[in-house]
Amino acid sequence: MRGGVGGSRPARSRLKVGIDARELSPASLTGVSRYVRCLTEALARLPDLDLRLIQDPGPRLLGPHLLMPLRWRRAGVDVLHGPANGLPLVRFGIPGVVTIHDVAIYDHPEWFVGRQWLSTRVLVPRAAARAAIVICPSQATRRGVIRHLHVPEDRCRVIPHGVEAAFSMPLEARRLEALRADLGLPPHYALMVGTVQPRKNVLATLRALASIPSPERVPLVIVGALGWKYEPVIAAVQDLGLQGQVRFLGPLAMAQLPGVYQLADVLAFPSYDEGFGLPVLEAFAAGVPVVAGRRGAIPEVAEGAAILVEPDDHEALAQALLELGRDPALRERLVTAGRERVHSFTWDACARAHADAYRAAAR
Repeated sequence: MRGGVGGSRPARSRLKVGIDARELSPASLTGVSRYVRCLTEALARLPDLDLRLIQDPGPRLLGPHLLMPLRWRRAGVDVLHGPANGLPLVRFGIPGVVTIHDVAIYDHPEWFVGRQWLSTRVLVPRAAARAAIVICPSQATRRGVIRHLHVPEDRCRVIPHGVEAAFSMPLEARRLEALRADLGLPPHYALMVGTVQPRKNVLATLRALASIPSPERVPLVIVGALGWKYEPVIAAVQDLGLQGQVRFLGPLAMAQLPGVYQLADVLAFPSYDEGFGLPVLEAFAAGVPVVAGRRGAIPEVAEGAAILVEPDDHEALAQALLELGRDPALRERLVTAGRERVHSFTWDACARAHADAYRAAAR
């Protein structure tokens, strides 16, 4: 796998794929950056692909939309992939594949930061309209892409994400306890993973915890950056009397994340909408039961291995958390079902399906 477009010329039979790798940052743990990293690592293991990644395209608009595709054109790439909802405006005739992760912003712009007109009205629709193939991580996203972006059904392919093997590899007790001490984690806790922003619906989890009797309540640990419109979450901790019972850890290094899952009692994920929902799979792999929102792609990813509730029904969320604490047999059933479910999602399978899409686009 190359970080640029130089190097010796590979055999003619290998497909040259240009990948926009601007999201490929080791410091970022967002779902999109994780997708780009895991996908490119798995693609690099395929012998018939020659990857040409560009992480630094140059100036803000000129670089991604002119200089980056020009470099690919000079390198003779056969197809280029925009893995983060967009493609260069200028492609010099090179076929394009774009991954659109979700279209929630079209249904609920109030969940997002403002001033995204260029992206939502120009860049994303243009990429969807001009791509040879649009990749979606779920059927839910595919339906949204067809409805909002008017992409013909035969140009949309559903390719689910995978989950890293590190989540399913049990850590030694001494390493887990060292992690607990380093991060100041309580003996028992509910976990939320994701940027703190309206769509993740942290407020529902706070309200659910506040309604659980104190002797049965476990603290809440939140992993993820404070994103946008997070102020009501901070205020709710105070208003609901949960001071000292909610920990905001911020973003964590990938080396710490599997252990934080494995130490958790439950993953609470009452999101209003997800294009895929990686934390659900990560919890399954780590052997942690999941209570999640019955919206977006979550039901198709969970497929019976999680307790699903309506996102605004914090009482149902509280009841599910209580049942998991009271009923070891229910907990064990969910853990077993989750481990079985996660076997269906691997990054190698994801990469092979992407390679098929690249070949189809290049033809």
